[in-house]
Amino acid sequence: MNTANPERERKLRAHIDACHQRAKQHLGASDADVERGMELHRELLVCDSFNLPWSIASSAGVARINAAIEAGWSAADLGQLRLDIGAADCTLDDEAAHLHEVIHEASGVNCSVINAGPGPGLQYALRGIARFQQVIDGLRGHWIKATQAQHARDAFAEGRRAMMFSANNPPADAGFEDGFEQLQWLEWFQRIGFRMMHLTYNRRNWVGDGCMEENEGGLSAFGHDVVARMNELGIVIDTPHTGPKTTLQAAEASRAPIAASHAVCRAVRDHRRGKDDEQIRAITERGGFIGITCVPVFLREGGGTIVDLLDHVEHAINVGGIDHVGIGTDNGYVAPPPEKPEMRPLPRGRGQWWSYWLPGTLGGGNDEASAGSLSWVCWPYFTIGLLMRGYSEEQIAKIVGGNALRLFEDVMSVATP
Repeated sequence: MNTANPERERKLRAHIDACHQRAKQHLGASDADVERGMELHRELLVCDSFNLPWSIASSAGVARINAAIEAGWSAADLGQLRLDIGAADCTLDDEAAHLHEVIHEASGVNCSVINAGPGPGLQYALRGIARFQQVIDGLRGHWIKATQAQHARDAFAEGRRAMMFSANNPPADAGFEDGFEQLQWLEWFQRIGFRMMHLTYNRRNWVGDGCMEENEGGLSAFGHDVVARMNELGIVIDTPHTGPKTTLQAAEASRAPIAASHAVCRAVRDHRRGKDDEQIRAITERGGFIGITCVPVFLREGGGTIVDLLDHVEHAINVGGIDHVGIGTDNGYVAPPPEKPEMRPLPRGRGQWWSYWLPGTLGGGNDEASAGSLSWVCWPYFTIGLLMRGYSEEQIAKIVGGNALRLFEDVMSVATP
């Protein structure tokens, strides 16, 4: 496939190389360490247990955004349009398609549990489904939609990638006549292909309390209904943004293992988005899964690096066991923009009510997630770092993908046909 702008690809590859060098430097890796780790990474089925979308805008896409700005679109609508264009222009534009492949080849990720239903409203969730279904339909030579772990393994054997759908809410917080309708929507989202859903996102909803609530009440009576229905449907119950009490009660109530797909360990970094050892044990002792995120400010005060990521992975393994820990980056990758046209300044909008963060719990830190050792394209260096810390190839295979896929299998095994 030809690219329309070789300079844009050059900038992309230069940025990837710079991120890799930052990771190598932080790890103190030798050339031999890198060579060995890269070779292993290519051999493994790598599954990111919570993957944000890539962003690769085409020139036509930027022109469309500019036209929407001139037409006076709201900040919220412009934000959704940018997500549509960043994720799906790779199906419409040869240059964007090529850069899409460069990014994914650099990461070596074979299965993305993608945030396809950002919510909380049904409109946003359905729009997210549409953009990623467009990618799967438009790039069939590269992607399949996976609804079970075996689909990811089959795709890996065929040299393709698998995409599993995840959502921030189950499936939304508002717009229902009653709870029966929300339980119906769970089934409809399962039919579309969703296999993982958050119980809450930071704030309180009908199900329970988020991790940013000051006075946590735990899992609601309706939340118990949601947990039971998700078990029946084979949907993974995810708790990365869920409060401690709600998490513990969900783990106890669920017949299937649950997850915290992109979290950190509060014993290493005392952050409200993290899980303390009690929650880690409650999840893992019942067969669940802890994925460690690449958000720098969650990993260490002032912003962490790949070294801090590995510290959290090690702590989670020490508490929960080697069979229950992985990496859910909560990260995507933004490609260099096209040279022309230049995107007009975007208007400022209101903050999202449902994604509320207490003062001091988000923001700040460094740029490691976008331009350094925690960048999504640095996935091979996570493998390199694990090798350097003495993990065996078998153990690393579990951490970088096997444990996440096993979780989906175990949850599906208790589903009601």
